[in-house]
Amino acid sequence: MRPASFEYHRATSLEHALELLSQFGDDGRPIAGGQSLVPMMNFRLARPGHLVDINKLPIAGIEVLGKTLRIGALTRHEAYFGNPLIARHFPAFLDAVHYIGHPTIRRNGSIGGSISHADPTAELPAVAVLHDADIVVRSTAGERRIPATEFFLSAYVTALEPGEMVVAVELPLPLETSTGSFIELGERSGDFATASVGITLEHDGSAVTKAAMVCSGADLFPIRAPEIEDFLAGQPLIDPKAKEAGQLFAESIDPVDDHIASADYRRGLIAQLTQRAITTACTRALGKK
Repeated sequence: MRPASFEYHRATSLEHALELLSQFGDDGRPIAGGQSLVPMMNFRLARPGHLVDINKLPIAGIEVLGKTLRIGALTRHEAYFGNPLIARHFPAFLDAVHYIGHPTIRRNGSIGGSISHADPTAELPAVAVLHDADIVVRSTAGERRIPATEFFLSAYVTALEPGEMVVAVELPLPLETSTGSFIELGERSGDFATASVGITLEHDGSAVTKAAMVCSGADLFPIRAPEIEDFLAGQPLIDPKAKEAGQLFAESIDPVDDHIASADYRRGLIAQLTQRAITTACTRALGKK
């Protein structure tokens, strides 16, 4: 299929891009890799009247600013692999990006595009929620930071206002005594996930002192699991009762039936993924003592 007609505009600066998006309002969309937007346009699930090409804007790169890791919106997915900052501080992030699509998607897709698209099965929205990231957005009115837990409202729906554009994602740097893991399952490698679970842990060398958990597949956007986070605090690394945590979480969710999987299948899958993610993170923590 072909997309509905639209007008193409190439932004020459961030200010130019924001001016165009302000002018077009709901009818304008920024585009970089187009790995998600273009397929939706081809199926006419999205019909923007104006596309603003932002590929020339200087908003890419991964750097530490104070106690924050800042990832520019135009950072391509392939840039995460082998990045020493992500490898050192964010093992769950590094796990997650190995599940992102195929080589073409990794070369062309960007973190800003993935976050803005808000696919409920995508890895990077889940990573942002797991790590308490701030989504940095700009418009002609200025800049604001939106906590990831407040940014994703539903499937493909975000807190972005007309004229706003994601310019960066900022993750607070964790303690040195922290680790994590991320695991997902789809029908085939590179496919959209049926469900995924990510875990981060802080520990004292023998027990969990603090935990965070995110899940995709249990709702229309990535959700945290505060009851599991509380359950894990104080658990010994050598036996964190991962199976019990998985069962507890499965009992607390109400996933939907769809053409990919039934609610019962998803519930059982999420229980297993939770158990495996916790076990992997605790094993890594024991290896870092």
